[in-house]
Amino acid sequence: MPAIHNGKSTRNFVHMIAFSSFPGLRFFLTTSCILIASWSFAQIQLDNEFGDWSNIEHFEAGDGVGSFVAVGIASNDAWLFVHVILADEVGLDEEVLPNDLKVLLDLDDDLETGVDYADLGLGVDLLIDLPNRQAIRYSGGTGAESLNDIGLHVSPTYSSTEFELAFHRESTEIDGPSIRVMWYDGATGEGFPNGGAFHAVSEALSPWQPQGLERPAETLNRVAFWNMNNRMDQSGAQASMERILQALDPDIIGFSEVSDESPGFVAGLLNQWLPLENDASWNVIKDDYDLMVASKGAILEGFDEVYRQFPVLVEGHPGWGVPLLITSSHLKCCGGSSSEAQRQSEADEYMAFLRDAIAGDGEGLNLATNTPIIYGGDLNMVGLDNPIYTLKTGDISDEDSYGADFTPDWDGSSLTEWPLLQSEAPMDYTWTNSSSEWMPGKLDFLITSDASATLLHGFTLRTDIMSSARLDQYGLQSGDALAASDHYIIVADLGIGSLVGSFPDSDNDGTADNFDNCVAIANSDQSDFNNDGVGDACSDTDGDGISDALEISLYNTNPLDVDTDGDGVVDGLELCVCSNTNLCPGDLTNDLVVSIGDLLLLLGLFGSNC
Repeated sequence: MPAIHNGKSTRNFVHMIAFSSFPGLRFFLTTSCILIASWSFAQIQLDNEFGDWSNIEHFEAGDGVGSFVAVGIASNDAWLFVHVILADEVGLDEEVLPNDLKVLLDLDDDLETGVDYADLGLGVDLLIDLPNRQAIRYSGGTGAESLNDIGLHVSPTYSSTEFELAFHRESTEIDGPSIRVMWYDGATGEGFPNGGAFHAVSEALSPWQPQGLERPAETLNRVAFWNMNNRMDQSGAQASMERILQALDPDIIGFSEVSDESPGFVAGLLNQWLPLENDASWNVIKDDYDLMVASKGAILEGFDEVYRQFPVLVEGHPGWGVPLLITSSHLKCCGGSSSEAQRQSEADEYMAFLRDAIAGDGEGLNLATNTPIIYGGDLNMVGLDNPIYTLKTGDISDEDSYGADFTPDWDGSSLTEWPLLQSEAPMDYTWTNSSSEWMPGKLDFLITSDASATLLHGFTLRTDIMSSARLDQYGLQSGDALAASDHYIIVADLGIGSLVGSFPDSDNDGTADNFDNCVAIANSDQSDFNNDGVGDACSDTDGDGISDALEISLYNTNPLDVDTDGDGVVDGLELCVCSNTNLCPGDLTNDLVVSIGDLLLLLGLFGSNC
């Protein structure tokens, strides 16, 4: 739970303490100020997960009477963050659950500037009219602006009782040492908290640290989802796509909005941009709509009977032990009752498909136990939260049409939706259009069966605010992300889930068995000179009794020639080298070589009773 204040503004709280005559108050005031300061130093992420607000000062509405329950504020060098808990579920900037909520900002904490909006006793410099999607400046500005103009982002983009808001400080013109924030419900005339919530902007945290784009060593497969906005055949966008994919090097990609592109065309681009070893080709499959799955590994089967969602069985990393079920999705767009109903119906239909596949009752697909379930793409999650709830929990809305609810993960729990923050900022939105009345929003999601496939590392790639050094590091250009699409690509590095557990390291070489190309013999370098999938330490390609690893690294003999010097003596006999399959008498030290060490050991044992 957040650290809850008592409902009075900090201004009144401190005033009340300062003029009290209770003994020991000096210590109380000092410790209170320290506590408040510590609260302000927590780093906040806009990701629809609210645990990072637990140590932030909150203002509580008492018994929960009215529209508001609690409000908290934090900031870093670039952003002002506001957390609000409401009494009732709303869609902040949507009409599906109407509201008349506004955010009032006193940007300089000065009652004498701005306007005293609704006689609330606050000098309002900037008013955020959420349902009408506009901002109004009352001082130092030019009137109405779009929410994009002031750099406002909200999470989640769908209905909830709890939200996070992020204001870009430069765009909002938050540059003073302190501000006040008040929420206002036009339907009831209620302003909260009384006098506005005080926040010392001067105590803001240091800049957000960007994420690395590299995959962890434990990654089995890097999976990406990308709405292409039907630009893949546009030459002007292809150069940006190429740089992005080369920087990320995903193993599997779920595409949406590829209406005009054929699988062969996309495979040709990927073979050019991300060539595979041994002249292998990318495998690409497309459904009857605009969805596509591309994979370095084999594509086993696709199932296009689920509307606007394309489940595909893909051969992933051998460490999985089973194929992966990858579903590329593009749910119905936008608001309105008909769109809401269709989006929910699509979610119901997919979960019915998944339920039957897990139970072994599927007409086209029966999943092996612990098959990794990886669902992602453009879910267009605006309006009501019901579709995303269905996709995670298996709670089917229309049971008459789609059958009973179920628990979709292999351990009997819900599937897991993963927060994928932007690589360069503590934000989770994946779509943006600066000329739109709509704020940027998280439309692209990743959901997995955490019991079988867990997220090791993930992010949303954003290049427009990437530093020059990072652009150079990854071979990118600033405009790449938005030139390629109006959606940012989301990336997930996946590994073995909690139910399956981690694999052992039988030879203690630092490489788990599920990754190790030579499980029985330590080979930390995982070298495989002939790319046959068997590590050199375990491979004797020419059958001369010496492992490929020793021939290359120790003896300088040819692992492809049984008699390197052509003297008629097999290399293994000539060097008296032993392997696991050709035990050599005299190798007393078991180091695979008969040497002076063996002689010394023998001399030390000479005369011993046996």
